[in-house]
Amino acid sequence: MAKSKKQTKAQAKTDELEQLTSTESFIDQYKKPLAIGVGAIVVIILGIIGYQKFISEPHELESREAYWPAYYEFEQDSLGLAISGSEDFDGMEEIADEYSGTSGGNIANYTMALAAMDQGAFEDAIDYFDECDFEDIIVGSMVIGLKGDCYVELDDYSTAAGLFEEAASREVNEFTSPMYLMKAGLAYEALEQNDDALAAYEKIKKDWSKSEEALEVDKYIARVKN
Repeated sequence: MAKSKKQTKAQAKTDELEQLTSTESFIDQYKKPLAIGVGAIVVIILGIIGYQKFISEPHELESREAYWPAYYEFEQDSLGLAISGSEDFDGMEEIADEYSGTSGGNIANYTMALAAMDQGAFEDAIDYFDECDFEDIIVGSMVIGLKGDCYVELDDYSTAAGLFEEAASREVNEFTSPMYLMKAGLAYEALEQNDDALAAYEKIKKDWSKSEEALEVDKYIARVKN
């Protein structure tokens, strides 16, 4: 009976983590910040790169112009059309291939990764995320954290925990840091590494006491101390 109870508790922790990292839940909850973040990247890029840059790197400029129609479809939840494109515009798949290494290519790979996650192709999603190179605080950290979500889905909790820790500390901020510390804690719990989980939860309580994750963190702290 004791063994059965232990298995039930372990499964509950695993279910909790998978619910937290599920693609549908994540995209539903964070679609707006994801969209705003990518849009902000483009605005910043266009603002800081001068005329000489445009002249010397026309391929970079072309990449930014190419992805807008497909990105509009992504914002409208037309993920399939955003990926494949139409006779009127290139889809993200083609843009990612043609403009690899540019800002437009990064955004295309990012969108392709989300689409792969939505389809349950988590190894493909990781490959697409590996092609992304964002310096933006929020989106850059999310790329790392989303890779962690993929590894959770692949039952590789050790790699996932490391990525969540990296995402939380990459650029410390009140949005991604507590969110990924919580995910790291749950991944450590799935590995039965309660000391590491406790460290993650206590960091949320100490450094991010006003975050959404802090509202129930005492429950998790008590759980790993038992």
